[in-house]
Amino acid sequence: MKYKILIFLIFPVLFLFSCKRESPEVKRSVHITGTINVDSQLDPTGDYSGIQLLSTITTGTQQTDTLFFAVTDSSGFFSADAEFEQNDIYPVLISRNRNTFGILNIVFADGDTIRLDASLPNVNQTASITSNENDLLTILNRIERNFTRVANFINAGAFAEDSIQIEIEKWSDIYWELFEEYPETHVGKISGENSVVLLWGWNDEKMIERADLILENHNNFSAVARQVLAEYYAEVYGISRALSFFDELESRSEHPSSRMEIKMERIELLYDSSRTIEANRYLDQFKQEFSDNELALQWAENISYDIEFLAPGYPFPELTFITTEGDTIRTKELKGKPFLLEITRFDNFLYQQQYDRTVAIYQIYRNFDLEIITVPLASTDIMLQAFFEEKSKLWNIIQPNSFDVEELAETLNLSRVPTRFLVNSDGTIIRRYIGDEYDDVVQGLQQIATLTE
Repeated sequence: MKYKILIFLIFPVLFLFSCKRESPEVKRSVHITGTINVDSQLDPTGDYSGIQLLSTITTGTQQTDTLFFAVTDSSGFFSADAEFEQNDIYPVLISRNRNTFGILNIVFADGDTIRLDASLPNVNQTASITSNENDLLTILNRIERNFTRVANFINAGAFAEDSIQIEIEKWSDIYWELFEEYPETHVGKISGENSVVLLWGWNDEKMIERADLILENHNNFSAVARQVLAEYYAEVYGISRALSFFDELESRSEHPSSRMEIKMERIELLYDSSRTIEANRYLDQFKQEFSDNELALQWAENISYDIEFLAPGYPFPELTFITTEGDTIRTKELKGKPFLLEITRFDNFLYQQQYDRTVAIYQIYRNFDLEIITVPLASTDIMLQAFFEEKSKLWNIIQPNSFDVEELAETLNLSRVPTRFLVNSDGTIIRRYIGDEYDDVVQGLQQIATLTE
């Protein structure tokens, strides 16, 4: 059920420690002022000068752009403007004498005025951040904390099945109230998008109604909201409707970085839908348009490899592994059986959260001869034993450090873990799942069930 992933969908929207964007076309600004002092036990002189406040982003040319920089005077006072491309939550690093004392997440919204006061060394514990937008962020964070507790109870099975939708819609309405009260603000937009994401799969009609209102006010969505809406359109109305959704967003976008992200998502959608000819055509256009953007070209190189060698319908590469039981597994010899190969770290939080799902998949689809193979990275025998101390080893686990990690990463074009490949009984790729894309695996598994009937 979709409520299992709600925390992972919403929470990253609120805490952004790094942004990678193109050089901006549109400049927005916010004035930031305040005082940073020092605990007398750390510095009894009363001289608070030289404390630096810095916020930066990485541009498409791998250069670092400074959005905000200020230095305190002897009284600890500072005052300066931040300039940025898009209203967002940005990290502000506070340091002195090359020692970092804290990183604060602060909303930069055009025309706002921010008051920031804090004390070294415990910056995050003593910080006071006030402005129209950041006061709203305090409210939103409180809603988020309360909802997270409820989501944990739901995930733990503490709610009856027939009451889950009521609870989900209730919290979606709570998020929506903040948007309705402050529809023009950036934090209001975040809260509205959280409302939209929560409704996915529970009340799709209301989800689309609310998404349309957000688009009317802001002309764009966050990456998470775009992903949810594109998947909805693709599942319900087909790929063409999802592509027209991307077209509309691109036409509304004011920022080159947003347009670039939308183009990337369109190519990925075509790739995942096995429309590789169209994906290659758009990819060629993408490389020409962003030929001076190193990050864009790196992404293009990675997905080019995927389209050429790892696209759905292509043969899965031939790999050989040794299991913890000492058996040899050769993927080319698995023909006749579908398999799910997962590459991960046992200490990866998302993998741990998804483990129960994999157990359920194994218990159901082993009736269709599904094999599961887990390849642990950066692991040891001790870590493996600790992970399975209270878990049963139901499928093949590859012996840690028994394979060439660099060769595996190159062959499978690994960029994140967990990464999983679902492969048909004929040895062809059904789909690759990176991170929380694993939540879509049921659709791929249905193909296995259909083919074995």
